[in-house]
Amino acid sequence: MKTLAIIGMGPRGLYALENLLTQLAKTNQAIEILVFEACELPGSGNVWNHNQPDTNWINITERALSGLKERPQINYNNILIDGFPSYHNWCDFSQTSEDPDQFPPRRKLGIYLNERFNSIAKALRAYDRFKVINSKIIAIELNENYTVKIESTKNTWLCNDVLLTVGHQPTKPSKQLEKWEAHVNTFHDLKLFNEPYPVTELDHIRNKEHIVIGIRGFGLAMIDVMRYLAVNNYGNFKVTDSSTLETVYYKTKEQNLKLVPFSLDGLPMGPKPLNENIDNWYKPNASQLDFIRNKIEAFTNTEKDANTIDFLIQPLAEIGAQIFEQLNNKAVDHSLNSDTLKSVILDFLSDADYSHHLIQNSNISTYNLIRSYVNMALGNTKISLDYCIWQVWRHCQPMLYKTISHAKLSNETMNKIIDLDERSKRFSYGPPLESLQQILALADAKVLDLDYTNNPDIKLTENGWELKNKANKTLVCDIMVNSVLDSPQLLKINSPLIVNLLKNELIQPVHTDLGIETQDDGYVVSDDKNKQVPIAILGRIVKGSVLGVDAILECFGKRVEDWADGYVKRLNS
Repeated sequence: MKTLAIIGMGPRGLYALENLLTQLAKTNQAIEILVFEACELPGSGNVWNHNQPDTNWINITERALSGLKERPQINYNNILIDGFPSYHNWCDFSQTSEDPDQFPPRRKLGIYLNERFNSIAKALRAYDRFKVINSKIIAIELNENYTVKIESTKNTWLCNDVLLTVGHQPTKPSKQLEKWEAHVNTFHDLKLFNEPYPVTELDHIRNKEHIVIGIRGFGLAMIDVMRYLAVNNYGNFKVTDSSTLETVYYKTKEQNLKLVPFSLDGLPMGPKPLNENIDNWYKPNASQLDFIRNKIEAFTNTEKDANTIDFLIQPLAEIGAQIFEQLNNKAVDHSLNSDTLKSVILDFLSDADYSHHLIQNSNISTYNLIRSYVNMALGNTKISLDYCIWQVWRHCQPMLYKTISHAKLSNETMNKIIDLDERSKRFSYGPPLESLQQILALADAKVLDLDYTNNPDIKLTENGWELKNKANKTLVCDIMVNSVLDSPQLLKINSPLIVNLLKNELIQPVHTDLGIETQDDGYVVSDDKNKQVPIAILGRIVKGSVLGVDAILECFGKRVEDWADGYVKRLNS
């Protein structure tokens, strides 16, 4: 009997297991399945761990989680595995198109995912060929007979195939963080937190008085850190207007807490629209999505790759121009014809520094920039072209991820596409509107200082981190939290497992700045084209072979289904 090891049982590993069992049931085949998960909550993993605080919010609307479909009943090896409800049915989701979109805490989704996994584990508990092993794998080796040896710090296992779905992996610290670490080792009164999660690591500073905390990064993780530090024994948030989610931060007693976020460009994330009605302003219809898809496929299927992304941005610009024009008086006033508007969008997508009167001026105060985007999300002010285009891009992302992943494009072209998708994430992966209202509320309460967001000069002193902004204003932080999450650059990852795979030449990067190269079914690409390495990898560390590896709904997508189908076909070959 063949043995398969699944290393990593977060959402992607869960969906892989479900599809594996479904495909095996169709062919009446049985295998031994070893599931390895270091976290004690299989299905949810660390990111969706349901023991985390409610201040960690998901950044996708609960409405959009309709993509977490029900699991049908599975009859595997004469064992009946009951079906499991969709997320919406599980939580009795209900919302009108005019209600503000809901963004639940991450732990809520984690409970769903863990229960969904447990429903499988419970059904298979009497099947001695299914084992869940709470262990961290640190090494994988390929034996001469093409069996695979898996190692933890204490044990080894042999299997015929491995599926790796380990998600986020740590990378080598930047030179800046290395310098900061050395500094706090010299001045022991200072404190540096190298990772934003788990935010509970901040517990012992959360309720201190008279502290100034710098936060490196100005994205989603910064918001989680900010919210956890602000919701404490001294104060909390209160929504004062349910129709706009306008918020105040009230203090029960004085703490003298100051939070100081900063990043390389200082640009805040843009909130998602308030509700479904407003969100639909930016939603391409089926024919518009087909137009973009067909243009992309016409190029990737027939053209020789010329290291250009014109085949992507030209149809997007055409549809984006149509949608912006449909906004009519909701959009920033202009007299441009359709061709000129499309040209402006192309310039904008091609150049991050491109400026135009239709594009929101980012050279204003951070507070006013956030306020402007909040009003756009509410539909209370004229919509800028950049806000519109990135919302259109967000609606296109599922189609783009499916169409472009594993397309026959050069590494350079794929890198350009990924760079553009990363640029979009200020808006396409933007936070809930209420999160931005909380930022404004904390700024109004003089708790959040937005004067240093744009790449301040940083001087290390015995008192901490001295920040100096463009106006030569200075401030000293005695605590620093790094909220910048590592990008999935394979050659910078320093986890023992990935280092071991590289050392044994079992994986290779698709590009020096990206992740592992894989085939359509997730199996790794070997240097030796005649050698089939029995290792498949899904998720964040294959960025470059596939697009859109960070989205929760992509964990339940076609690439996982393709792996399960491919694995079962390989059993019969």
